[in-house]
Amino acid sequence: MSDDELMAEARKFEQNLLNFFWRQGVSHFEGEDLVQETYMRLWKYRREYEPSAKLSTFLFLLARQVRIDALRRQTRRERREEQWGREQPAVQTPPETCAKEDVRWAIAQLTDPLREVVELGIFQELPYAEVSAILGIPVGTVKSRMSNAIKKLKEVLDDKGS
Repeated sequence: MSDDELMAEARKFEQNLLNFFWRQGVSHFEGEDLVQETYMRLWKYRREYEPSAKLSTFLFLLARQVRIDALRRQTRRERREEQWGREQPAVQTPPETCAKEDVRWAIAQLTDPLREVVELGIFQELPYAEVSAILGIPVGTVKSRMSNAIKKLKEVLDDKGS
């Protein structure tokens, strides 16, 4: 596959990548930036891509790493701000609006490993084997994390409803 063909094929996944980042709690604009950063990494690592593997798996693997790097940058920035005595952002509180907002809020309450499995397995509709490859964990771990995530979401949503 030529570079042009690879990038044209990758472009088809833009909305899926945006959704991946948005469901992890990033803003619309930050999500667009992270998609662009994912495409830049794809360009950088284009020689590593094996056409026998699914492009979506490779892209989500890159996107996951982009998100981890963004979280690390955010953590470093927050530490610096704390050291400098700046005010930290307020803790997110549950919305009082619609069920869709409740689900987004509940997903944001999950730990990163559980949220990643939900995002890839449910929202991106990837099979467990592909989620396993993207996250670099066994399929059994994907299944147990999904089970734990669903239990936790039920608890969080039940508590909110009470």
